[in-house]
Amino acid sequence: MPRKITHWVLSVSICLACSSLFAQENAARDRLLAAHAQYYTPTASGLKSFHCDAAIDWKGMLTRFSGTDVPDDNPMLQYLQTVHLAVSDDLRGNGTLEWTTAAPEPAGKEDSAKEVREGLQTSVSGFFQSWNAYMNGGMVPLPDNTITITTNTAGFHLSGNSGGMKLDEDFDKNMLLTQVQVAGTDIKVLATPTYITTPDGLVVSAVTSLVNQPPSAPQTQVTFRIDYAKVDAFQIPSRIVFDIKNTGVIEIGLNACQVSVADGTVKPAP
Repeated sequence: MPRKITHWVLSVSICLACSSLFAQENAARDRLLAAHAQYYTPTASGLKSFHCDAAIDWKGMLTRFSGTDVPDDNPMLQYLQTVHLAVSDDLRGNGTLEWTTAAPEPAGKEDSAKEVREGLQTSVSGFFQSWNAYMNGGMVPLPDNTITITTNTAGFHLSGNSGGMKLDEDFDKNMLLTQVQVAGTDIKVLATPTYITTPDGLVVSAVTSLVNQPPSAPQTQVTFRIDYAKVDAFQIPSRIVFDIKNTGVIEIGLNACQVSVADGTVKPAP
């Protein structure tokens, strides 16, 4: 075959291959764009933040962690029962657990009381850091030039980098997010979310995460389970359960929640 014809055939073949790849990528991006709309994203409807009172069954929690029944006159239990808890979250970064009490810490138990307080605050902050990404659309992002979407036999794969963190996500053929892997210099997380179907869209109901912090550290399994209640038409957590494998279970109930809405937003109907 003459050289000019050979080059022409190769050029056409390459262009056809490129066109096919571009078509596949555009189709995947179109699917992601459509998929984004099927997940509940209250920030798109104007939810800016919320604040709730929080409650813990302290006796039940101490019993689960100690493995023995805790009597009513236990000094640590009596101290914890004086604590007022509240949760605040702006649906962007980390939520906070507010801890207030006028009672003194039990004598000789100051370090234990501090450990309980800081452990709960860290757990709540970690929960909201993960949950917020599902609520503000970050976990199922709109397609842009910072992410790469490819098709595979199972469905779709999304990858990208942000703030020094590498993100990989797997979707099935119905664009249901089935697995999330986040890796950075300080942490590695492999998360498996579960959803419930509501009139508002898909709402995350549980996330099981395998965490290495730092990446070379032994793996910890943490499961979050969330129940919801409507507050001014928005789905707000009413109960959060932290199940830390080989450590214990923490359950926090949320009530008397108040929401803050962005200025100029027309709230959805209840």
